[in-house]
Amino acid sequence: MTIKARYILLAVLIISVTILILMLSSRQEKFIHKTAVNEKIVQTRSFSVSSDSTDLNTSAKGTLFIKGDKGIPEHIQIVASISIDPKDWGGVAFNIPDKWYISNITSSFPEKETKSIPADYITTLTTADTENKWRAIIEVGRGRDAYKSTGGGTGTVVVDLVSDKKAIQESDQFSISVAVGSDEKDGVKIVGPDYVEIPISLADISDD
Repeated sequence: MTIKARYILLAVLIISVTILILMLSSRQEKFIHKTAVNEKIVQTRSFSVSSDSTDLNTSAKGTLFIKGDKGIPEHIQIVASISIDPKDWGGVAFNIPDKWYISNITSSFPEKETKSIPADYITTLTTADTENKWRAIIEVGRGRDAYKSTGGGTGTVVVDLVSDKKAIQESDQFSISVAVGSDEKDGVKIVGPDYVEIPISLADISDD
């Protein structure tokens, strides 16, 4: 091979390596993007409740992520880990206040039952009664028919709520309730004997 041919080959190799480096660099830049963390979250609330007043072992614990703009909540995401006793027909219920609407529900309960369909274990009840404290109730694993257990189990439930922006005011105070378990006293069936209310004040959010 002549000296000229060697120079040409070396030049081709240098150009090829340079192009390869540029291509790899370009691909890396495409994968690099800015990740938003807690975007528009103005407040968080944690909760934990269990059926301590009964012999059942039902519980729910999780976090409320309150999102909005300029301190006014527009979206609430409830992320809850639930466990329902096999003998419990009451399950877990999320009580949603007025001026809020359910936009989406995602559930894995009962996650270990491969033949079960999670959507079959969720019931949503709504009311147009403005005198009622709760606009809607989301029931998970609650056996209303003949008060029979649905089998119990564990899972994760994610509830997305959106607000009625035209109706909410900064002076509003509201709460989300999470109730668990079931009981019977003097022949009367009781659903959700143990519960927790998570208060949310718009004034507190505006001050943050």
